[in-house]
Amino acid sequence: MPELPEVQTIVAGLKKKILNKKIVSLFEERKGTIRNFIRVPTCEFGSISAISRRGKYIIFRTSNGYKFVIHLRMTGKMIFEKNLDKKSTHERAYFIFDDKTKLIFDDVRAFGKIQIYDIKNRIESLEKLGLEPLSDDFTAEYLRKRFRNRRSSIKNLLLNQSIVAGLGNIYVCEILYRAKISPQKKGNELSIRKLNLIVKETKKVLKEAIKYNGTTISDYRSVEDKTGEFQKFLNVYQKKECPQGHQIKRIKQVGRSTTIHI
Repeated sequence: MPELPEVQTIVAGLKKKILNKKIVSLFEERKGTIRNFIRVPTCEFGSISAISRRGKYIIFRTSNGYKFVIHLRMTGKMIFEKNLDKKSTHERAYFIFDDKTKLIFDDVRAFGKIQIYDIKNRIESLEKLGLEPLSDDFTAEYLRKRFRNRRSSIKNLLLNQSIVAGLGNIYVCEILYRAKISPQKKGNELSIRKLNLIVKETKKVLKEAIKYNGTTISDYRSVEDKTGEFQKFLNVYQKKECPQGHQIKRIKQVGRSTTIHI
């Protein structure tokens, strides 16, 4: 699943390709991909006036007061094309713009969604999200307060989108390895010093991953259909041993693979 660095890379690419372009058409190739909560014709959407990210969501705002909220889920991709006749292998929906360019929503497993709202509407899925980990408000004290009455492992707490928005399995494994904290450790048992380490490594890992355009393990591609590069710098995720030569053990935590160096 694309995590914060991958979604941020996609947003940066989209800003270069489609910002201020007028939406002429929006087609759904697979039923259920688009959920339109406003029921207005495509011609009324206007131009894309802003593109942003919140957690793992991509958000388009339009000049006529509408909002597109896009979640890529497991295998979703946004592919920009200058050739209107070109189709992707798993095309689920696509936008056509006034300059005769095309933005394809491609999704192998078809879990991703494009939701359309009036800009005034409250969007519950976004309101439930926790802090952005690259924000100044994401601190050790914030984590201490959020972890106080929870008995979950630190890994599961960091994966909880209502606490920290945008983190997934790849980056949480990397963050905890760099911070030298076991993913099985209870979050409410961590000292403020350990929480400071988590905050420091979270910001560092995410910034590095964004610099290298995200991590491609299987499906992730940028808007230009290019792979990320940060997988070359991972220490533990899907590795047999860490850079220090320690063996990597894999365990299951709430259905996810977790790496522990031993």
